[in-house]
Amino acid sequence: MEERINEGYKIINAISIGHTEFVLGVNVKHPDMFVTWECKGKTDYFWGHYYDNELKATKDLCQRVMDETLYLEHREQKQKTIHTAPDSGYRLIAFVKHGNNSAMIQFPTQELQDVLGSIGIKLPPERVYLKGHDNIEIHLQRGEGKVADELVHLFQGNNSLRMVNEVAKAVFHSDYRVYDKVKENLDTDYYKSAEDLLYDAVDYGKYLKDIEQKQKKTSSREER
Repeated sequence: MEERINEGYKIINAISIGHTEFVLGVNVKHPDMFVTWECKGKTDYFWGHYYDNELKATKDLCQRVMDETLYLEHREQKQKTIHTAPDSGYRLIAFVKHGNNSAMIQFPTQELQDVLGSIGIKLPPERVYLKGHDNIEIHLQRGEGKVADELVHLFQGNNSLRMVNEVAKAVFHSDYRVYDKVKENLDTDYYKSAEDLLYDAVDYGKYLKDIEQKQKKTSSREER
């Protein structure tokens, strides 16, 4: 690997997925300090997650790569299943700043607590609200697709990052028919809050699973 140094950190590992690269660096003066970054063009490093342990930093690097991989796989599957345009978004993105540290979070994610901790936020995700903190700034990004933009509009300041994560999971990582139903309801302003949407998506997902189970039982009896 060619030698690369950014902000005093030597890059010791790099993994590319799609058009994105994730890197792991160690501080050249303090070998017990580590960071992971997303990187473009091997020169533009951003959204650093800082650690005092190489194992934790390596875990974060792997998780960021897996999150991006799952996002790309899910987007590809959605495009094949519901024939969406290539630039449609199937994720929510939040930019979180705490003091001098910041992170970009792609929802849904299984590592929400760890990412928040990496930038010094000790509160649990259900207590990290979109608005109302003196030392935490959160911005939900628009432009990830029509559904994602409408979801961003639906969230209120008293919604937590955990709520954002649960909504993203229910809409983007579930049966494609749930996505279709939510999209249709968003188009008609059916939902009055993110909570309304979450309950509707979860209930409809359970309904679809119940129908599938009944169909399997009926098919099994007919085969006998």
